[in-house]
Amino acid sequence: MAPITETGYYPRASRPWPVSEENPVETYPKKIELEDGTTVDLQMLTDDDLPDLIAFFQSLPEEDRLYLRSDISDPENVRRRFGKPDYDKMFPLLARVDDRLIGIATIWRAPFGWTRNVGEVRLCISREMQKRGLATRLTRELFFQALKMKLYKLRAELMDTQDSAIAAFERMGFHKEATLRKHVTDIKGQRRDLVLMCLDVEELWNLLEDHVQTADFRMH
Repeated sequence: MAPITETGYYPRASRPWPVSEENPVETYPKKIELEDGTTVDLQMLTDDDLPDLIAFFQSLPEEDRLYLRSDISDPENVRRRFGKPDYDKMFPLLARVDDRLIGIATIWRAPFGWTRNVGEVRLCISREMQKRGLATRLTRELFFQALKMKLYKLRAELMDTQDSAIAAFERMGFHKEATLRKHVTDIKGQRRDLVLMCLDVEELWNLLEDHVQTADFRMH
């Protein structure tokens, strides 16, 4: 086995994936601060959070719910999807401000099979917290978790009309990999194109290593 460097990582040519006992994604709850000074508490979803999660989803305006793949206004759908979370299949991260749930970010993956090293990213953020840098910070948390989960690629699926979300993912390093014509139907019954956006995890990590050589970069 190749030696671990002083930064806690294998040399690029020989290491399989980053390993570090100080990886911040292994420590929740934690606090982050947005550029406007807002302090956000991040925590892993547990069954105790389901009532708050149900209330959060029900509070979303129809315009935001239009693009969600299931009827999350139905509490039973939320319980089936998020109850008794299996962390081998799902990494669910909640964001709170003053104990109020304002967002959820998840990675979903198959535990085995062809796509076991591909994770699907999903973000849902309350209207008042959008366009304040929270999506970028949550995606950064998911990126480092993807390294820990040994995922090679992250994927996001969006409807073609989600222009702002597509632009946001592009700013975070995702690129459009495919567009499936008339592939999905929104909650109003309108058929839409499905845009597949992907991020090569190892490729981005190598790019970061070219610019930052210290492990404490991961803390910011």
